[in-house]
Amino acid sequence: GEIGIIDFNDLIYCYRVFDVAHCIGYMMGAQKCDTQVARHIYEGCSSVMKLSNREKELIYDIILCRFILSVTCGNKAIELGAGNQYIHQCVDNNVKFIDRFLKLGKDGFNKSVLGF
Repeated sequence: GEIGIIDFNDLIYCYRVFDVAHCIGYMMGAQKCDTQVARHIYEGCSSVMKLSNREKELIYDIILCRFILSVTCGNKAIELGAGNQYIHQCVDNNVKFIDRFLKLGKDGFNKSVLGF
């Protein structure tokens, strides 16, 4: 079989739900909001790290906030004169992801990814 590695962000001390949410969010962003990919990541993470019901309820909101923050910071960098094409592409991709993610909705996300 194949071996996979999950990078849990910056190796900082924070609430564990942020690690799971960021990982799911970035993979969903890379996979055009694919909930099957997100579900596999969630199931893998939850097999070794149990989240409370309250933590599970926050995953959608954390993902959305992370992408909104990314777009905000990217737009500020562009406004300040960052001519970097990478920043422009990231902002465009993240805006598209936010649109798809909002259309999925919190209830749709919770049902298809978290199973409740």
